[in-house]
Amino acid sequence: METNNIESLRAWFRECPEISKNAYFRTDFLAPDPTEYALFSVPSSLSYHENIMGEEELNDIQTQNFIFSSKEFYGADARQNMENLGFYQRVTAWILEKNNRHEYPEWDGGVIKSIVPTLTAYPAQVGSSAAKYQIQIRITYRRK
Repeated sequence: METNNIESLRAWFRECPEISKNAYFRTDFLAPDPTEYALFSVPSSLSYHENIMGEEELNDIQTQNFIFSSKEFYGADARQNMENLGFYQRVTAWILEKNNRHEYPEWDGGVIKSIVPTLTAYPAQVGSSAAKYQIQIRITYRRK
């Protein structure tokens, strides 16, 4: 059975020791109750060049963006909110460590050259007792 890119990326994130193995890890959906994780696909520009025949061709190097998010307990307790941001600080450090070691997931249609966070963690949606925190990551890959 063939695995698509977001499935491969999700499995890669599951290796992070900060991410609970007991929590749901969804794709393009996050339930209203804490604690669970999700990967969201984000529109990403395709990069082209004009060949000698005047035709548009995809460049060999492409990028794709994703959002890693979680639903966390949230409220007036500053300690809880700081822990939420601390979780993302540790996940970001893990991503950068994996990037520096060139330990990437399989990528259909290419070979990953880097995975880096492009936006720091922040509460994207807040409620009275839970918030959606997220970071954005960019994957740069060479097309096969």
